Amino acid sequence: MKVDQDMECSSIPKLAYLERETRKRRKRSVKQEYIKMRVSQLKIERDNPHNSTIDSEWYNRIIQELEWAQQVLLEDEQPSNCFMYKEQK
Repeated sequence: MKVDQDMECSSIPKLAYLERETRKRRKRSVKQEYIKMRVSQLKIERDNPHNSTIDSEWYNRIIQELEWAQQVLLEDEQPSNCFMYKEQK
């Protein structure tokens, strides 16, 4: 019964761990899709010719913060700071 010995027996804790990781990945992808959609909406608002320059700058800042949040979702280790961090060094 060599085949039986090679097959891995999944324990309950291992199955629970795999289920948690699968849920985390799904949540992460849903969050990433939301951020992409919201950024595209904000870019449309930012480029609206009826907005003042101050409104456009605010939309741009919100877009930058959402892109940073998306970067944090993609990175498992310590994320880099926002775009302004590089300028301060």
